[in-house]
Amino acid sequence: MKKYLVMTALLLAAVTVGWAQSEDNAIKQVLRNETEGFFKRDKAQWSNAWAHTPYIHFAANLYGGDFMLVKGWDKLEKHFASQFKSSKISDKVSVQNANYTIRQKGDMAYVAYDQTLVDSHGKTTSKESRVLEKMNGQWKIIDVTALTNLKNFGLAQSK
Repeated sequence: MKKYLVMTALLLAAVTVGWAQSEDNAIKQVLRNETEGFFKRDKAQWSNAWAHTPYIHFAANLYGGDFMLVKGWDKLEKHFASQFKSSKISDKVSVQNANYTIRQKGDMAYVAYDQTLVDSHGKTTSKESRVLEKMNGQWKIIDVTALTNLKNFGLAQSK
């Protein structure tokens, strides 16, 4: 009997680990789809990564020194509309995400990671964080914080 209990416990542990890895991979794919969709000017791919709710939140500092803060899907979609009006892609961008920290609890997930964008102008690095909510079985972004140009703020790019 004891042998069966141990085997059952080991089986449940293996299934749980496999499920968590599957969820982590699904979350990473949503993040990649959102960024790649943006740079490919693929509005459907970009939009599909987001929750279309009034409580989404987007905050980023930009290389020109500006800071962007947008709340609500309608405002975010409107803010980026000009990016998608032109189907011309000005430069091919390679997206490299690394050093993930993912914390899931029920239908919510928090993710922090390093992002590197490589194009013909060089390499851009940033510290990224996202909050995702699982809606109808699909992970959707509800919060973005993107911190770029950290050296100009006296912040180290620690890993």
